[in-house]
This record gives sequence, C-alpha cells and structure tokens, in this order.
Amino acid sequence: MTEPELVPEGALADVDVGISVSDSADLARLGLDPRHAHLAIGEIARAVLVAGGRLTYGGRIKPSGFTQQLMNEVRRYGTARRSLTICLALSEHRKLSLTELEDTDRQLGTWGRLIALNADGEEMSWRDGRGSEGTTIEDVEERQTALSSLRRFITKETKAHVLLGGQLSGFQGAMPGLIEEAMLAVEHKQPVYLAAGFGGAVAAAAKALGSGSLDWLPADIPAGQDDARVLTALVALVKVAAKTDWAPETNGLTGDENQLLTASHRPGEVASLVVLGMARRFAAEHGPTGPDGQA
Repeated sequence: MTEPELVPEGALADVDVGISVSDSADLARLGLDPRHAHLAIGEIARAVLVAGGRLTYGGRIKPSGFTQQLMNEVRRYGTARRSLTICLALSEHRKLSLTELEDTDRQLGTWGRLIALNADGEEMSWRDGRGSEGTTIEDVEERQTALSSLRRFITKETKAHVLLGGQLSGFQGAMPGLIEEAMLAVEHKQPVYLAAGFGGAVAAAAKALGSGSLDWLPADIPAGQDDARVLTALVALVKVAAKTDWAPETNGLTGDENQLLTASHRPGEVASLVVLGMARRFAAEHGPTGPDGQA
C-alpha cells in the first residue's frame, strides 16, 4: 500500500486560492445532499488554511450558506491576517442594506476582508451611490456583466482554483457560473481542481476537459448538460484549454489522482488531493521546506 504523501508546513504560504461552490441538482441522484457539499468545502478550507494558504470566495451574504461557513472556518483555522476575502458583485452588494454589509465586515475582523465591486469589476466602497436600504438590479444584461466582472477579478487575485457543484439551469450569468470560472482559470493557466463527484457544472466541465474518466456517472448526469447555453459554454471552455495548452496535470496531481478527485465525494479525500496538488505545484516558488532542503 502506498504511504500517504505529507504536505510540508507552510506549503501554501502566500498562495491565494479561489474557491467556487454551489449546490448541484445532481446531489440526490448521487445519494448525497447539500450537507455533503458543505462538509467538503469545510474540509478544503481547513486544509488550505492549515497549510498557510488564503481563500477568496465570490459569494453572497444573504442567504449566507457557504459564505458564513467559510467565515467560521477562518475564525478557527486562519493563520494570517486576511486569510479570507469575500468578493461581492455589484448585483449582490446593491441588494443588501448598509447594516448587513457593515455587520459582515465586522464579523470578518482582521481575519478577512470584504470587497465590493462595480459593474466593471473594480473595487468600490459599498457606501457609494446608495441609500441605507438595498436595491435589486433588474436588468439581466447588467447582472450578467457584473457577475462576469466578479469572476475575472477573482481570477486575477488568485493563483489556483477549486470548484465543486454548480447549477446548469437557472443561472444568473451569461453562462453557468462555475463553467465560466473554470474557463477563466484555464485561460490564466492556473491549476484547477475539479471536485466532480458532486455532479453539477463541475462534472460537465471535467467531462469536457478530460480531467479523469466520468464513465461511472449515469448518462443523464449532470442534469441540464444538453441545454444549448451549457453546450455553448463547454465548447468555449475546450477552445480556451486548447489555445493555452492547458492540461489537468498542471494542477500538480497525476492522472490517477485527478481521476480520484473527479470521482470522490469523500470530504477528507477531496481536501487532501487538492492541497497535495497545490503543494507540489507551488513547491518551486517556496524553495526548500524541510531541515535538509527536502520538500
């Protein structure tokens, strides 16, 4: 039996990791429920933080869901100031009251920071140009632009990306959000970790990119994969990967390990693979990590 490979202390120091997650419509078909996705994200967050890394998440404050979970993990396991960055698209922070935003900023404290973006993905004060109450952006194109700008901002601010779940129907952006985030990460030649065992948009992206065989999935999973907008997004993703010569193994994992990552829904296993790949991928940046210069 192969011995587990240990990740050196501080292996992810100064590495900002983008983390993208939403519930998948396939969870029940896979014998899972939303708690499994939350468990996996919790394990991934802890593993990254314990290894010295930082997390960046483009989420929502209300309802909190994964945002609150990441905030809780950072309070327990954060090892540096600003271990968590929460980024809010214009369409998200505009619908919140000033009190809600200030409360979130206060909860983050020194362990995190809250960033509000304008429609072009530039940082702005959430107090600018608004009253005390939130307003909803009704224009579809404006919402889509704001979400795409958010995803481009996060990609520029991070060095690696972890994706899990994702919706293939009812999405608010120009394409399924996690497919767009995968495409931007691939375009920037980032290491990408596709936890496809939870189905959803990430399973569709993993199939398209050839990141491990997903023959174990029923033919109709992920649900919504044959939608015209989804197919267009997947074609665009594959074209970007071909243009940049991106390959799954650029994430530091072997072919067999990527296969396991795309199939597993065990939170600890997924987290271990993600951090192992990152530790290998960024080892050259950190130099010798052991007492004898051994990683």
